[in-house]
Amino acid sequence: MKKLKFISILIITFVVLLLSDVYINKKDVATKDDSKARADSIAFALNIGFDEYGLFSFEIGETDPTIWIVMDEANSEKELQKYLEKNVSKADLNHYNIDISKRNLQEVQTEHALLLREGIAMDYIKEKNYNDVQVYYPNGKPEQVLKVIINETSERSSKELKAELENLLATKGAELPVQLRGISYEIQIE
Repeated sequence: MKKLKFISILIITFVVLLLSDVYINKKDVATKDDSKARADSIAFALNIGFDEYGLFSFEIGETDPTIWIVMDEANSEKELQKYLEKNVSKADLNHYNIDISKRNLQEVQTEHALLLREGIAMDYIKEKNYNDVQVYYPNGKPEQVLKVIINETSERSSKELKAELENLLATKGAELPVQLRGISYEIQIE
């Protein structure tokens, strides 16, 4: 009986010590909820400062502890850093590496306008079931061109397709944000 009582006390002591160790070390281990709260806090601050600091985009890594920020080259990276230090907890910021790249506003607007036009043209081609036609914007290239590829086996006229797409994009261009409407581009048929 004494032996059974001793083993029971030993097991209970072990369980209590194990649970207390888990509870104490719980603060050292970030949970998914902690990571999400940390990312939400940073995203909230970046969204508030988006226009003021000339941000074009940002992404907060889930598995890679990095915050990628793309901002207007005319804005101050140091001012953005100060803003983040003031509006985000130090512990949250210290968890991440911050990778800031700067871009020219005109280039970003041109790229955005062409990507929107590419989407309009792709939707139209899909709607018309032009399965022998592909449209793409060669992103990252300095040229302002939408490229249209017609399969060699197609009987579709490149001149007619170009005119059709030009009319479509001229009509739908009025739906683009005002600052993107005047950006010139060319349609190339290959």
